[in-house]
Amino acid sequence: MNSPVVELIAVAVMRSNIRCLRLPQRELVVFRPKEGVYDPVEGEILKVVPAREWRYKTANYISGTVIDAYIDGSVLAPVPLELYLRGVWDPGDEFAGAWDVSEKHKLPPTLRSWVEAILKAGKRPVFEMEQVIPGFDPDDVEDPITIAAEHGRAGDLDTAFDMLQKCLEGDLRCIDAYAHLGLYYMGDARSEWSVRRAIKCYQAGVQVGERALPPGFDGLLPWDWTDNRPFLRALHGLGLCQWRLGDFAATRETFRRIFVLDPDDSLGIRFLLKDVEEGRDYLESAAEEN
Repeated sequence: MNSPVVELIAVAVMRSNIRCLRLPQRELVVFRPKEGVYDPVEGEILKVVPAREWRYKTANYISGTVIDAYIDGSVLAPVPLELYLRGVWDPGDEFAGAWDVSEKHKLPPTLRSWVEAILKAGKRPVFEMEQVIPGFDPDDVEDPITIAAEHGRAGDLDTAFDMLQKCLEGDLRCIDAYAHLGLYYMGDARSEWSVRRAIKCYQAGVQVGERALPPGFDGLLPWDWTDNRPFLRALHGLGLCQWRLGDFAATRETFRRIFVLDPDDSLGIRFLLKDVEEGRDYLESAAEEN
């Protein structure tokens, strides 16, 4: 008789074990993969045929074969993040002047079409997305994500990973944890294997954010509203990974999405668009920037 398949959400990928939440109860288990689909990342859902289950001291363990792995925002965020209305944005106030589309100020074709579409859309509501950071104490100066990023910049990636993984263990809707993990997995992007791991982290963060947006969402999520930044960062990382992997159509669509959500272009999409339009290699373009 075949063993029943169990589903595990990876929250902390380590050298030989993966700390997971077992569905549907979301109880914490330590998974020891034997074979099958591998190279999982945090936020990935693993379908496992169990070989053995046991308990040691205070932890539950399971070993088995991974037969499939996928990312599903509805599983990661069964309760969507909230959206808060912050006002109305009028492109006629500043945007039109900053993005002059007259013949005297010609823009690259793709960027021009994006600008024209935003001008045509007119006034749009501005929202701020709820940000969840488990373990954050409002009385503290810094939050766990900021501290993890400081460790990352100092080269202490083990501590950075540990802190980000604990955030996800606390709440899988922590978009900024996915965005920072994606950044560390991606590194200098020379390794395609690393980029393929990074893109899954960014996809998890994006899917969690998408869960907060109603069908046909046409509002703005500007960078100026701080809690929108994790979602925009995840989208930006996703676009860079798509570019590095040579999927230029997907890259343009992701960059367009960022520009539409944040027309002030705080992440500088306009500076990357020409190279993407020309089909330039990501690593070649990045080397010139540095």
